[in-house]
Amino acid sequence: MTVTPGSAARVISGQTVCLRGPDGPCYKIAFFHDVTSRVSFREAGQACETDGGKLISIRGPEEQRDIEELLQDLRSGAVGGAGGGISDGDFWIGLARLDGALNPELSNTFTSCPQLYTWTDGSPASFRNWYFDEPSCGGESCVVMYHQPTALPGLGGAYLHQWNDDRCNMKHNFICKYQPGQ
Repeated sequence: MTVTPGSAARVISGQTVCLRGPDGPCYKIAFFHDVTSRVSFREAGQACETDGGKLISIRGPEEQRDIEELLQDLRSGAVGGAGGGISDGDFWIGLARLDGALNPELSNTFTSCPQLYTWTDGSPASFRNWYFDEPSCGGESCVVMYHQPTALPGLGGAYLHQWNDDRCNMKHNFICKYQPGQ
């Protein structure tokens, strides 16, 4: 399905949506109402690769806005089947921290923690959309896009679509990205 960002397209969880015509990337948002169906970072990456894609790399503010609009389309109830639109549930994106635990050659460097986060698909993009106190850089090294629309506003509240580092074994929804022509 090809859509123009901001259009009133009917977007369905698990459906591949292509933006900006045949030369633009395509996306698949996997949202699970049943929290027991959500997956770890590694499982999300494997699911995307099995389907011919990768966990999403967000290359700039325009692509971030496109994904936000797709999530808003899903949230508004534009999904098929019983249960209506999506609700709370963060989404894995393809950003992870490479540090001494994963790459021993980096263990003796003085690179600051936020600089150690790279896109798992090898994209060189430097765009980041961290929540104000993230990344926390402790035992959390895989990144989710916050999606808690029912959170109360204010500090720690509705930080919709901003990024947070989380433990890689946590269970979340995920977003896959496909190159043009796939």
